[in-house]
Amino acid sequence: MPKQKNYALGIDLGGTKTLAAVVDVHTGEVLASARKRTRAERGADFVSQRTIELATAAIQSANLDASDNLVAIGVGAAGMIDRQNGVIIDAPNLGVRNMQLGQILQKQFNVPVAVGNDVEVAARGEFFYGSGRGYSNFICVFVGTGIGSGIVQEGHLYTGSTGTAGEIGHMVIQAGGRICGCGARGCLEAYASRTAITRAIMAEIHHGRQSVLASDAQRQLKQGETIIRSGILADAIRQKDELTIEVVEEAANYLGIALGSIMNVYNPESIILGGGVIEAIDLLFDTAEHRARTAALATPARRTPIHKAKLGDFSGVVGAACMGAMAVGIQLDGEAQDNGKQKK
Repeated sequence: MPKQKNYALGIDLGGTKTLAAVVDVHTGEVLASARKRTRAERGADFVSQRTIELATAAIQSANLDASDNLVAIGVGAAGMIDRQNGVIIDAPNLGVRNMQLGQILQKQFNVPVAVGNDVEVAARGEFFYGSGRGYSNFICVFVGTGIGSGIVQEGHLYTGSTGTAGEIGHMVIQAGGRICGCGARGCLEAYASRTAITRAIMAEIHHGRQSVLASDAQRQLKQGETIIRSGILADAIRQKDELTIEVVEEAANYLGIALGSIMNVYNPESIILGGGVIEAIDLLFDTAEHRARTAALATPARRTPIHKAKLGDFSGVVGAACMGAMAVGIQLDGEAQDNGKQKK
């Protein structure tokens, strides 16, 4: 007897863009999706309404309604999460605090809602259907507006004693260094995120450095965008723009130092890198991998594979959909490895 199809809605709520998708949770197939820029600067009410708008669009594009096997909604949001109550406690890159997102979505769509950290759910997506298949202990690191990671330990997501494990973006790599969005100084996120890359490039242009990005980047920022798009950065590198290459290589070296430290401290079976910047810019991935292997101890440096996220942009929505389905008791293929319980 064929397995009943179960669909869940996955939402990836990031600092730059929000992506919603209807996913067949037994195969990882994305049936339909919708995306727009998050526009976090417009406030919490706008962010929540945009999330509802995109969720509705994805459901309609999949020709489903809430009664057609849409079993749950899962959300991965950038920030600190109260998973039990579906609350975004603090999300600097979203500009929101104590957002009752689970309650808002449950009331709108009348299905159960599970909320987790964005990279945590991306790690789940890669575990079931991406580059994490076959590994029981790995770390997913995603580079975007900020930098975060999800830790899989013995086939379970590890969230730590306070639920904040994996905040690699706030690993201090330069004591007393640049100010970070979290308020601390010297965090990795202040050196290697797309936000940091944008600030470094624009500061150099402001001080007279020549770059093919000068007009495009300034126009983009004047239009209300806060960071330079990954595709624009990639185009500048293809044009051998000296400033862009210099800044990206510097960011990649900082990222690589952090990855090397992960190899030494956690000694995972593999490291998975994802996010729009990683996907678009081979220079960032290649430089970070090389630096990681020079920063780590010899044995883990030699034996730890570093992969790109196989699901690409859909890691987060697929993982969020799986999280939502598992929260209502649906057993997924591979659940013998990850039964949905978060290991403390």
